[in-house]
Amino acid sequence: MEAQEYATLRRLEDHFWWYRGLHAIVLDRVFRFGRPDGQAQVLDAGCGTGGMLRRLRSRLPEAAMMGIDFSPHALAHAHVTEPTTRLCRGSVEAVPAASDRFDLVVSLDVLYHAGVTSDAGAVRELARTLRPGGCLVLNLPAFEALRSSHDRAIHTARRYRRSGVEELLRQAGLEPVRVDYWNGFLFPALAAVRWLRRKDVEKDGPPPESDVRPLPGPINATLTAALAVERFWLRFGRLPFGLSVLAVGRKPQP
Repeated sequence: MEAQEYATLRRLEDHFWWYRGLHAIVLDRVFRFGRPDGQAQVLDAGCGTGGMLRRLRSRLPEAAMMGIDFSPHALAHAHVTEPTTRLCRGSVEAVPAASDRFDLVVSLDVLYHAGVTSDAGAVRELARTLRPGGCLVLNLPAFEALRSSHDRAIHTARRYRRSGVEELLRQAGLEPVRVDYWNGFLFPALAAVRWLRRKDVEKDGPPPESDVRPLPGPINATLTAALAVERFWLRFGRLPFGLSVLAVGRKPQP
């Protein structure tokens, strides 16, 4: 992302509807399927400005946490957000950590990026760092048909379907535990907006702004509530479509 996008993200991450919904559903998946204990070793691969690390820290205060990101702009913000967490510059394709180290690896909206040359190679690398029995949690943008100027702003190289994410996990030697579409309740309206903006994808000129921007309080609250209802639904059911794919893969025991 551009430097200004990281500044916007840090400013909005704690209360913007999308990130509040994302962090909440990831925590649901982590503690339902990963079940890390208080002494867990945790990696946020592509930690951005540190919002997910802070959410994990609030639930696992004694865990040993590490965050990596390729962007120095992101890490500068993350150091402010999580000053006690070990942070370093690194790529999801070459994680600066030993094999079989982590009980939990989280990588949210990273593999889609143009800076990742091989998403399959990145998943294999993240799997390498997991201990047997450990879990990898991925969030990725869904459906190529939803590509818009937002993708140009954040350098999206690829979008995913659920079956493709399951195959990425299997190719890396991980068992797909749960792979879901989410943000499906808002899918029709947001898909229509993306479709109307699709003509801006290939335009020349400076990158447009992403969809992460301040919203009026009532609208932000309504969207936040919609994702909270959907999160409850996903504890028991599934959705046939959504704006994102959320996946949990487990490294088999020997």
